[in-house]
Amino acid sequence: MSFSTDDDGLMEELARAVAQTETVPDHRREAARAAFTWRTIDEELLALTHDSLELADAAVRGALDVRTLGFEADGLSLELEVDGDRVFGQVLDAEVAEVVVESTDAGSQHWPVDSSGVFSGAVPHGPVRFAVQVGGVLRHTPWIVLVP
Repeated sequence: MSFSTDDDGLMEELARAVAQTETVPDHRREAARAAFTWRTIDEELLALTHDSLELADAAVRGALDVRTLGFEADGLSLELEVDGDRVFGQVLDAEVAEVVVESTDAGSQHWPVDSSGVFSGAVPHGPVRFAVQVGGVLRHTPWIVLVP
């Protein structure tokens, strides 16, 4: 296999690779999957610990008027409440100046955080994630949809 640094050469190598009819060995597939998991190694994820939509009795009551979500990692907590067209949130156990809200529809927004860790803004549509920087480490929530 040759290696090329020019675009035309790269496209030729890609065409040859796609045209190959031999199957890819399982150990190579596993190696590719393992390499893919490293794509976010510089990010620290906040795990979803609570979503009021997942409560067993939510289906019985029908649609919830207010949705609450909780995220945690390494002593940092991020609590969200979605009420109508507004998101209210609070960062607990850390001092941050802003929360970055990334939306596939609206791009990035920076929401200021007050001295109590409280922030708010308009509900972004489509997939969204929240990020805070604590101690030089950027921590993200997983991508979620706030409004069905």
